[in-house]
Amino acid sequence: MRTLVQISLFSAFVATWMTTIHASPEMLPDALKLGAKDCGYCHASSTGGEALNERGTWLKNELSERSETTIDVEWLLEREDDETEETTTAQPAPDLVDVVETEGSDEVVKHIERNFDYSARHGEWPAYAGDLKATKYSPLSQINEDNVSKLQIAWTWTSKIDTGLYDPSNSNRPPDYSKATPLMIDGRLFVRTRYSTVSAIDAATGDDIWSFDPGTKDGSIPPMYGFSTRGVAYHRDSDNARIFLVTSNGWLIALDPRSGEVIESFGTDGRVNLRTGLRRPLDPKYTSWSNAPTVCGEVVVVGSQSDDNSHEARTGDDPTKWNMPLGDIRGFDVKTGKQLWVFHTVPQAEEFGSESWGNESWRWMGNTNVWTNASCDVELNLVYLPTSAPSHHFYGGERPGANLFSTSILALNATTGEREWHFQTVRHDIWDYDNPAAPVIADVKIKNEARKIVAIVTKTGFLFVLDRTNGQPIWEIEEVEVPPSSVASEQTAKTQPRPTWPPPFEMQGVSKDDILDLSPRLYELAENELKKYDYGELFTPPSTRGTVVLPGIGGGANWSGASFDPWLSWLFVSSRRFPTVVRLSLSESRNNGVLVESQAEFRSLGGIPFVKPPWSSITAYDMETGEIRWQVPNGAGPKDHPLLKPLEIAEDLGRADQCPSLLVTSELIFYGFGDIVSQLRVMSKVSGKPLWSVNLPGAVAGAHPITYELGGKQYIVIVTGAPTEPLRVTAFTLKNQSEEPLERDR
Repeated sequence: MRTLVQISLFSAFVATWMTTIHASPEMLPDALKLGAKDCGYCHASSTGGEALNERGTWLKNELSERSETTIDVEWLLEREDDETEETTTAQPAPDLVDVVETEGSDEVVKHIERNFDYSARHGEWPAYAGDLKATKYSPLSQINEDNVSKLQIAWTWTSKIDTGLYDPSNSNRPPDYSKATPLMIDGRLFVRTRYSTVSAIDAATGDDIWSFDPGTKDGSIPPMYGFSTRGVAYHRDSDNARIFLVTSNGWLIALDPRSGEVIESFGTDGRVNLRTGLRRPLDPKYTSWSNAPTVCGEVVVVGSQSDDNSHEARTGDDPTKWNMPLGDIRGFDVKTGKQLWVFHTVPQAEEFGSESWGNESWRWMGNTNVWTNASCDVELNLVYLPTSAPSHHFYGGERPGANLFSTSILALNATTGEREWHFQTVRHDIWDYDNPAAPVIADVKIKNEARKIVAIVTKTGFLFVLDRTNGQPIWEIEEVEVPPSSVASEQTAKTQPRPTWPPPFEMQGVSKDDILDLSPRLYELAENELKKYDYGELFTPPSTRGTVVLPGIGGGANWSGASFDPWLSWLFVSSRRFPTVVRLSLSESRNNGVLVESQAEFRSLGGIPFVKPPWSSITAYDMETGEIRWQVPNGAGPKDHPLLKPLEIAEDLGRADQCPSLLVTSELIFYGFGDIVSQLRVMSKVSGKPLWSVNLPGAVAGAHPITYELGGKQYIVIVTGAPTEPLRVTAFTLKNQSEEPLERDR
């Protein structure tokens, strides 16, 4: 486990995270002998920090190649091309590097294209989660525990198109809560609004640069969450750059980030129609798109969001004609828009996994889609995709079997779409336990062995940790027998996978020992509520009486996912617990071909969950050991509720509707907290202790803030907007930055 130490070197005080596999300030004296002036010799900043320049990256690679445990700066003497360089601020990595190659008897300098660095280590935010690994981490540390209370609003940008319901022109086009996370590249923010418009904003001033409107607002309201948003994607090579937008009505569009103009060489006049190109068309009444696509190498990977109630669209008794909305995943060429591959999430005839769909239900079954974000390992050329439950989410009598690749993690070859491996986290899902978030990619040392892992947080409250090269468990995952269904036509899976380690981050299943007991009266009320339904361990099946599902259908974890600090090797996840009752009823008329209808409701005591608090939490895992380092309630909770106020509860209870996405920096965690007045909140990364909060000019709904550096200043940016409010982007900086270094040494 790495520890924080303070070391004084000459006239400068340098603090850094000590590690056996990264350079430390103790190496500065040796670096000075080689011509260094400061820590900028190997780092992207004169004061050090995690971000490395080319020289530092070379040393880090040498460490691995030599199988050493510590870096020796004098290895640089073996580099014939090494020259002293000085960097005072985080800088974007160059697109081209000079490489000397031998041609005959001559040495020729060639300009070799370098893959764009999709990470936040250069002071930008070039991908939805800061990088393609879904870490939501930045090493910037100008804003730290000592000065975070000095943050103030630098500017606020308000959309002129996404103006919310207060604008009468939107009365027939209500938007969802804003869930957008912008990108920041080359001094510009790129934000997708709820109406699928994209705006470029000056990241230093908040001024408009350009806006692109695809006309989505004028069409029909998308299913599920209506006009909603998550973000956009970015691709750059030595020739050009482009922003990828997926509109809620199914257009993949490539934009020039400099002008906002459509790149007409992409697709047809700059667009690709996502409703076509599959074995059957996608009906816009049952399929929408709100998430950012994923750029993995030279391929842009796109999923979709199928309506959870799409099974109600069926007509007649012939299942072969039901044709539920497809959840197939596709890859497109980043330059031409050509569809390169399709992966069938419901395997078709003769394909691996089709045997897991009894009654040949693979012919017509749908959903099993990727509605959330994905992650990418460029070196392995693998894209990691979390899939959802099949149609019908709460009843599987018409689809007997395990139902691959529903509720699974898929590792696909980004170039070909071929399956490298898969892991199914819930078999024959009848609880709507979609895998809701991008798997987190990390390199950690476990039992003194370097491991390439992928970590998956789930609605069930389990944390699955797998070897991302082959899908094998890092810690044992056992098969556990689960209860059968009381519905005769339902055939539940006999066992479900359960990680033996790490421990779960949420309450799982319900017993009388788990219900609310803050007072005898509350316990009595909770017990009376529980008696109304069937209940039991995790994976107790839905019933006609109604079954308590916990974590509820909203998680556990949700689309906010997890965040990862590569220096601490800690993973952070927010979660909530709110009992859901799922009730099945036989359809006597077989209306629209539906044999069993379902209803899912959040059940409470006048708004209070009838299980023990905390009803919302933030948890920190040490991924080197799998241990929980800390877990804290997220929010005070409803202490003023009439049932709770007389108890004068001192401890925080957690707010059950909160499951925010977390931005992690060198010392801090930032997140949006939804309340009557929403807030930007900050906590200590090491302890979970609350440090500071500030009211925001609009409502937040789970999206993570971002951070970047521009002009010597570190910014924190967050997007807000309730359905009645315009979408706003608010940027924070320190009140007086003249005395603050850009990166505080670690």
